[in-house]
Amino acid sequence: MEVLFTFHADDAEMYLGNTPVSVDMGTALYMLQQRDTMPDGMAWGNSFPAVINHTSSSVARHHPDFNAAKCGDFDAAIRLVDDLVKDEKVLDVATRYPNAHVAFIHKRNSDGTNMIPAAFAAKFSAAGMTVEDDIIAVTTVSHTNASDVARLGRRMRFEGEVTKGADYVILDDFITSGAELRDMRDYISSKGGNVVMITTFGHGSFGRLSDIRISNDYKSKLKEAGITDLDLRKYGIASEIGCLTLSEAAKLSRVVNASAKRGPSQVIERFSAARQEQSSVSTMAGEIPKTERRDTALIVPSNNSFMRR
Repeated sequence: MEVLFTFHADDAEMYLGNTPVSVDMGTALYMLQQRDTMPDGMAWGNSFPAVINHTSSSVARHHPDFNAAKCGDFDAAIRLVDDLVKDEKVLDVATRYPNAHVAFIHKRNSDGTNMIPAAFAAKFSAAGMTVEDDIIAVTTVSHTNASDVARLGRRMRFEGEVTKGADYVILDDFITSGAELRDMRDYISSKGGNVVMITTFGHGSFGRLSDIRISNDYKSKLKEAGITDLDLRKYGIASEIGCLTLSEAAKLSRVVNASAKRGPSQVIERFSAARQEQSSVSTMAGEIPKTERRDTALIVPSNNSFMRR
């Protein structure tokens, strides 16, 4: 048995390595629902190219058509993209990957569907590339003003047809941590596609974005913190540490380090209680005849711990 969460009155705790990490109740419940839908992702590898972007987030947000484009006006999105996308960069991608398929993130906001990615994809269609619109986001993830834990825990999930064996260029409007694009890459990879490049309409540090992949330094830091691939898989965050972006790894490191600095007695007390509950449930599970056992999640009301066998 493994402890996933210990629920308290207003929040919960998850367990990364040997560190209990506080998580808001909504994120904990979201993670319980999403964990079984995690695609089988792949580590980035040694030669994945830098993200190609076209403008800064600030410039884009001050464009007169920006708000309308974000809220579902495709004509406004086309005008925005025509004004700010660099045609030579689009042609460079089309020249380097002429047979690649282009997939973009369909994402609905509270005020309507964001049309900027679709308008951006139309630029690649005009350059002769194949644009696929079958892959859609089936979860609504809002990271605005979210905590590091919520950003790590609330993953975007996708459905749709992927052309097996095809190369893919994936795109979105803006990139911050790269988490949503990484989720899309994991999905496409799990269905037999090969993501060869990421491109975005804009980025806050335009011109300075070099590499979104997790670095060897952060791989070492997470290992030193006791975090394993299994920790990430059991919460539906990633298939392995090598799948994370640099920004995600930095957030994960901050979360664990901050939690480890809490009062030692509080950490030990809560973690020991969860382990004792785990042992108790494991003993009960051993008494169940093999024909009745199931690989299923158990909620233990006595201590509000969520465990999985």
